[in-house]
Amino acid sequence: MVTNNLKRFISFSGGVESTTMCVLFGKGATAIWCDTGAEHDLMYQRIDEVEKELKIIHDGDFKLVRIKPTQKYKGVEYTSLEDYVQAKHFMPSGQARYCTNEFKIQPIDNYLSKQGECELMIGFNADEEGRTGNLQLKTNVKYTYPLIDFGLTRNECEETLKLHGLHPNFPVYMLRGGCRMCFFKSEKEYRAMYHLNRIEYEKMITFEEGMQDKRIKFYSIMGNGKSLRTLANECATEKLMFTEIETLYKSLKKETSCGAFCHR
Repeated sequence: MVTNNLKRFISFSGGVESTTMCVLFGKGATAIWCDTGAEHDLMYQRIDEVEKELKIIHDGDFKLVRIKPTQKYKGVEYTSLEDYVQAKHFMPSGQARYCTNEFKIQPIDNYLSKQGECELMIGFNADEEGRTGNLQLKTNVKYTYPLIDFGLTRNECEETLKLHGLHPNFPVYMLRGGCRMCFFKSEKEYRAMYHLNRIEYEKMITFEEGMQDKRIKFYSIMGNGKSLRTLANECATEKLMFTEIETLYKSLKKETSCGAFCHR
């Protein structure tokens, strides 16, 4: 259960569960958002909007801390995950998820280690009871799961946000992983990004092609190895109306997320 005798923090990503925790337990608490520099443009807009509304809901007794991670590679400091990946010429993957560790977990751990005895609320819902996330446990931090403690399911979280006008209603290409270059995204999700947000898709082509080095293998964002430029050429032949595109991708479901700190 949520405790009152510790300095309280909320792991915040802008997603359904973490926003619900801010609505229900945010009064007097501090939400922590880790900005990887690789978030979708819509996510940056949402963070600003949600912060404003939560301060109204809690009569000003709510705070949002924005952490900007810094990682070094070959003596150069990087504050953007995308720039860091391009410098390394090495795309994160399911086997090498340094993105989550170095640009979310470590920065949040470093911040919390300086806060004394405190509590961090994690946004797993009651449907996910038993999960703890990929956390590096700090001895000064008490990790709690209030949505599980109160039996709140994903659907109940969504209904709570609808009542407050805070449901994210993200487009389908943002279902999985907060980062726009997330390797968890499927080909369908990147195809949807092409049709629904061409500007951001073009940025991802530039990112992917800038990540390459002299190795023969092509390092793609998508796990299937297909380049985003190839996918764009395929998408260009699809003659779809906007409403048809939305319908085409309605079947996409959020099956995988990046852990305790990402897009929850």
